[in-house]
Amino acid sequence: MKKTKLPSKQTLNLMIKVKTLAHPTRLIPILLLIFVFAAAFAKFAVINRLEQVKKAEAELAEMHRNLEMIESTYADYDEVQKEYNRYTYQNFDRSIADRLDVLSLIERQIFPISVVQSLSISDKTVSMTINGLTLEQASTLLDSLLSEPLVADVDYSSYVDNTDRDQGGDATTTITMTITLADASEVKAAEKAAEAEENGGAE
Repeated sequence: MKKTKLPSKQTLNLMIKVKTLAHPTRLIPILLLIFVFAAAFAKFAVINRLEQVKKAEAELAEMHRNLEMIESTYADYDEVQKEYNRYTYQNFDRSIADRLDVLSLIERQIFPISVVQSLSISDKTVSMTINGLTLEQASTLLDSLLSEPLVADVDYSSYVDNTDRDQGGDATTTITMTITLADASEVKAAEKAAEAEENGGAE
């Protein structure tokens, strides 16, 4: 009978060789890759967003400056509008004639030939006291005023001063006059009719 031979090795090697990434040839590429990803993330996710926020804040500040400039430009708009309405009444009664037209009428018809002692304009009424006219001049003035489209009616009272007549001159008349203005719509209609008639005659 053959005798079995047992293993004769009496030692055991327990050392295991572990592979690691700490070797420079493996670690450097990985670190570079991490750095690239971190830089890309910082660029697109953080820096770009911060730049967009700063740009938006700058645009908002510019809009605020422009708004403040506009508000300062129109700061006195209400006062200007009130002053304008004193003469035109554009926001009150559209039938009231434009005050500039009324003043133009007075400047054309009355100022050149008389002395105006008092003058007031209220709604559709012009009240005044004038002197320096003879009776004949006063009559001519009244006819001239009634021919104006802006004038609906004229009421007046007169006082004749004969002082100058006693000294060989003409008597002068002091007239208290109330002019009733026509509706603005009627004036515009009359102006359009006159314009159409003039254009028709020209043709």
